[in-house]
Amino acid sequence: MPLVKRTACDSVRVAAKRIALILAGAVAKGAFEAGVVQELVHRDVRIARIVATSSGALNGTLLASGVRARAVAATADRLVELWTDHAEWNQIFHLSIADLFRREGIFDDRKVQRLLRDNVKPSALRPGDDIELRLVTAPLHGTRGQLAGEPATTFESVLDFAGESFDSAAALDAVFVAASASAALPVAFAPVDVPALGPCVDGGTVNNTPIKWALEGPVGESVDAVVVVTTTVQTLPPMTGEIRGTHLVGRLAELLINERLYRDLREGERVNEQLRALGALRPALGDAAIDQVLAALQWQRRREIEIVTLRPEVELAGSAFSGFFNRALREQYIAAGRAEANRVLARW
Repeated sequence: MPLVKRTACDSVRVAAKRIALILAGAVAKGAFEAGVVQELVHRDVRIARIVATSSGALNGTLLASGVRARAVAATADRLVELWTDHAEWNQIFHLSIADLFRREGIFDDRKVQRLLRDNVKPSALRPGDDIELRLVTAPLHGTRGQLAGEPATTFESVLDFAGESFDSAAALDAVFVAASASAALPVAFAPVDVPALGPCVDGGTVNNTPIKWALEGPVGESVDAVVVVTTTVQTLPPMTGEIRGTHLVGRLAELLINERLYRDLREGERVNEQLRALGALRPALGDAAIDQVLAALQWQRRREIEIVTLRPEVELAGSAFSGFFNRALREQYIAAGRAEANRVLARW
């Protein structure tokens, strides 16, 4: 299979691109993602797949519904509005005495589910545009899977929802459960029961930037680029002073995000580098020899793929939870997301 060589000329027109969009976890800083998404969709980029976790799962669910309904720009505007006006702590967190008594968490997902139900309605179009939403969650009981190609118990599960999942209220129920499970940050939120998986928590605890889930299967093979949106800066500065309470939980979330993000992005870059090197050897060694190497690596279906990362240039102010108590801070996050999108997309 020929390698896909991308040049600067291939990247001139964003509107011509078919992308997989990855929305990483961010807690209250998910407002930054809303700003990025608003600028991205207003450039008419075609979103074929959304892979999301944590607060990115909530953003991704709303956005996927907009793609399905062919109203993606209006939905992105609505996402910004929700983060601005409806992301106060008392509209997100519902104290659960039962879960607190069981020491499973402080809050349940009741208000998160209500927010989704109020803002994600069944698509009136039959059929609507194709979209695939993949939500990453962490089943506490584990599930059968593979690690490094060998059978193993894994605590990472991907829940897939095709466009038809957004066409009826009954189908949407499963999407809402999966999204709230993916966003159930441990300690803060109690685990959410997902059919066939049992209690699940925030998928960002196991994989916050799942690039491999963006590239799997026919949909993954059809995309021109993977766009990763995260709220973590390239280099996370050391924190001074005491770390406790919400700052401890928030810092833990940021550490999980940053560590896995770096590894995932570097792995994607490494594969691209190796594919480019093999492609450069084709004239000298011939197609047959290179194809044998690809087969030996089980890379027959791999290709060079453009990876674009949208992240703040400087660390966003406040802790992971601060934005839930401060509208001005959320507006600051949204503005930062818009600015980053404009900066990167101007040269993409």
